[in-house]
Amino acid sequence: MPTVVVEDIKDSIYHSISNIFDEFGGAEGLVKDKTVFIKINGIDFRKQCYTSPEVISSAIDVMNNAGANKVYVMENSTQGNITRLIFKVTGIDRIIKERGAKPIYLDEQKPVEVSIGDNKIKFPKVLHDNLIVNRRDNFYLSIPKFKTHSMTTVTLGVKCQMGFPYHRDRPTRHNFELHQFLADVYAFIKPDFTLVDGINAVIHGHYPLEKKLDQYLVPLNILIGGDDTVAVDTVGARILGYDIDEVKHLKIASDAGLGCGDLSKIQIRGDISRYKTKYSCDIIGDFPEDVKIVEGQERACIEGCKNNTLMVLEMLYVDYGGHGPFNIIYGKGIDKEQVDNLNDGPILVVGPCAVEEVGGYLSEKYPGKKIVMVNFHNALGAVTGTLMKFMKIKSMDVVPMNPISTFLVFLNAKMHGTTAQTPPIL
Repeated sequence: MPTVVVEDIKDSIYHSISNIFDEFGGAEGLVKDKTVFIKINGIDFRKQCYTSPEVISSAIDVMNNAGANKVYVMENSTQGNITRLIFKVTGIDRIIKERGAKPIYLDEQKPVEVSIGDNKIKFPKVLHDNLIVNRRDNFYLSIPKFKTHSMTTVTLGVKCQMGFPYHRDRPTRHNFELHQFLADVYAFIKPDFTLVDGINAVIHGHYPLEKKLDQYLVPLNILIGGDDTVAVDTVGARILGYDIDEVKHLKIASDAGLGCGDLSKIQIRGDISRYKTKYSCDIIGDFPEDVKIVEGQERACIEGCKNNTLMVLEMLYVDYGGHGPFNIIYGKGIDKEQVDNLNDGPILVVGPCAVEEVGGYLSEKYPGKKIVMVNFHNALGAVTGTLMKFMKIKSMDVVPMNPISTFLVFLNAKMHGTTAQTPPIL
């Protein structure tokens, strides 16, 4: 029977993390003389989009004091962003350096080809060597942010591993197949321990609007930990109000025997009966009125073409004042009458379904319009770059840092071989 600890942060984060590890024999017994690889959640530098720096710093301290040989902190940000820039803006790079640890920007690492499920994808060689081939001498700690997710209901330990595939390999399965892909990645590489940062729960999707941040945060002041990530995620989902049957990737992983998804078979240290609210996993849906959205009636995958596009549209509108007029088309089974009555602005067509169904028709009907076709389920960098152009927002406008410093970080990442797919920096 797996154990999952739900620890209230009463004294300090450091002591709370230590207390969780003590339920598993203590951190020293797990990491002494080993190299520790800490995978954080750092999809973006926007507020509450990343693992709390105080949790990261305390976790490094616990690992160091338990006798770890070396500690690395790693991430590969979401498409449209660069990990090195996120670490710089958030101050995570400084925290890592101050504690004697080292960052690993996974988008800058040399790849090897691996088989994950039915897919052959690129995988960071440094992780393949240390966490697949030579796992015994190393320890893998995952520290996800506690969030609901508009595409996967929750994003916790299993979903946190989406940072391992490179950007170019993510769009092909970022549709209705995403849930199986997440389970396949987890089957390929499992954390030795998962520690969920629950200082706040982030709700309404996973990508909070900074101008409406109070609508997204639920202060909980807890940490959730265990050595069975599926069990940890199942308990976390329950605290957010969801059963495992509502979280497809967890259900798939549990049914495949990759971890325990049955609450009755999990020994929970801590009281979760106090959590009675089901928190929304849907985006708020605040969009500019001068943007026409045409959605396919047969299929519009929330895991890719639909919600990634709408999430970026909402963010650029609410937080940066962007607006239309323009048109967005995605999905399968598109109403031609709607396509015949677009507004005067340019057109963004997202996803292979829409491109195949109406791409040629649009080109013939609107020969004078600017039409951008993104022929992937989730090419977030391309979608973001297009929407920024349509809404007259520059990349430098969204980075909360001096433009010269931003450019230098970007240049440094390029010199180190980043494979991140981003909008143009200038």
